[in-house]
Amino acid sequence: MGGGEQAAGPASGQSAAAIPWPGVARLPPLVVARGELAGHLAGLAAESGSSGEVLLVPNADLAVTRLARAAGAPPFVLAQPGAFRAGLGRLLRLLAEPDLAAPILFVGSPHRAPRLAAAARGLGLASLAVQEIADSRALAALVAGLRERPRGNAPPLGAEDLARAIAGGAIVNRYQPQVRLDDGVPVALEALARWEHPLHGLIGATEFVPLAERAGLAAALGHRVVQQAVADLAALHAARLRYTVALNLPLDVLLDAHLPERLSAACAAGGLPVEALTIELTESQIARDLEAVREAALRLRALRFGVSIDDFTPSEAQAGLVALPFTEMKLDRSLVLDALRDRRQRAALADLVRRAHDRGLAVVAEGVETPQAWAVAQEIGADLAQGWMVGRPLPAGAIAAWTAAWGASGPV
Repeated sequence: MGGGEQAAGPASGQSAAAIPWPGVARLPPLVVARGELAGHLAGLAAESGSSGEVLLVPNADLAVTRLARAAGAPPFVLAQPGAFRAGLGRLLRLLAEPDLAAPILFVGSPHRAPRLAAAARGLGLASLAVQEIADSRALAALVAGLRERPRGNAPPLGAEDLARAIAGGAIVNRYQPQVRLDDGVPVALEALARWEHPLHGLIGATEFVPLAERAGLAAALGHRVVQQAVADLAALHAARLRYTVALNLPLDVLLDAHLPERLSAACAAGGLPVEALTIELTESQIARDLEAVREAALRLRALRFGVSIDDFTPSEAQAGLVALPFTEMKLDRSLVLDALRDRRQRAALADLVRRAHDRGLAVVAEGVETPQAWAVAQEIGADLAQGWMVGRPLPAGAIAAWTAAWGASGPV
């Protein structure tokens, strides 16, 4: 394996097989360690797994780059505190994504391990610190105990909780990469809001944006998401990573006549060109007030912001929504999956892409999670790919590591 990854050595007669890179698959046990302890932990992990495979990496950033393209969580993570001189926050925040959450055991250092485990628990992860693990049976018991720990009866989410979260910085962004299909070059990110809740764990936007709209907090939430995205994007540009970023904003924010000027001011403060931001509109937003959305899109285009229609489906095309002043169309992942299974669907999707191109729209294929989906996205003529094969939603601090790993490996 390249980039510092290793295949663990034999463990009590069972070999720990190497995991090929790249690839999109559910990961085996993940071991983040180095030195003598790495071999011991990898051997224990191999004995506890059904396949004998172990993913062994020496630091957090290499763990992030593997998790970034995995189809599912590892069954558990063994971590040596000494392997986390940097990157712990990036790894824990990625592991906190609901479909990646896995029990984490910090093994060693009686001084650092408890602090690291507490940090993991603060993000809603099941975590424990131990000085040593005697054998695979002891490991299995520890992992089983962590899996059985209930989160507790967390109270329902309330408007006051959300207001405090917005003011206190608990609303954070994750960024899912998009790459060009013709040459694989990373060019864009989609910002996805999350709520880091101390009791509920990491909460996706669909669970709290409606609450924000009902409670009159949409403007404050939108401001937080935009300010964080601009700050993160400016840091990436300073590191010579020239991404653009797409933002989903609540409808009340989108319809604010002053939004384009506020976005422009935010870009100027961050030293970004306005072309670096694209505002995404969903079907439900458009359906609620087509004419108002058209006017909002025109205001954004007048100041050179990109405007994208998200989760596009043929039914929307039939309604004439492509006539709105968009610069980009994002094909719903269901269309890509249907095209994988049905050649007629593939031909129909290729025709839709051609019509979008005729109107000057760039086309993003969502749901690119396998090499087959990548090939279909290329066949239908899409411009960009987004999905787990490219990368999961990542903390801002992990984008540089993902970029380097993608450049070294690419889509195949």
